[in-house]
Amino acid sequence: MAKVKDYNSDLESYIRDVEAQVKVDHGGRIPEHLNLTIRNYAYALATRDMYLKKILKDGPIKTETNTAGFNVEKQHPLCSLLYQQEILCLNYAKALGGTAAKAAQKPEDPDKSKSTDKLNEFLEATRG
Repeated sequence: MAKVKDYNSDLESYIRDVEAQVKVDHGGRIPEHLNLTIRNYAYALATRDMYLKKILKDGPIKTETNTAGFNVEKQHPLCSLLYQQEILCLNYAKALGGTAAKAAQKPEDPDKSKSTDKLNEFLEATRG
């Protein structure tokens, strides 16, 4: 039963965190059309955490005996699901505008036209 409690706790925490970030990005409010995306993103993050905890508990490599009786090492079966969940989380983050690509964008220089005008003025002054 503790697993469901942990999952629900993680879920509620993620909902609060994502809502807080969306509020920052949208002037202190959450647009109505983003509520479902926020909830789905939180579920995806909590599910990702559940997979990761299980993999870390069991170890990423499993030793199995094949049909010939030899021990073979295989990737934990949840590793591929964890990868898929990471992609899903990234897609939700993109939908909400919360990716590193957005943070890396340089803001438009509000004085760009002024600096261009000043450069033109300087060039005109040097010509005359």
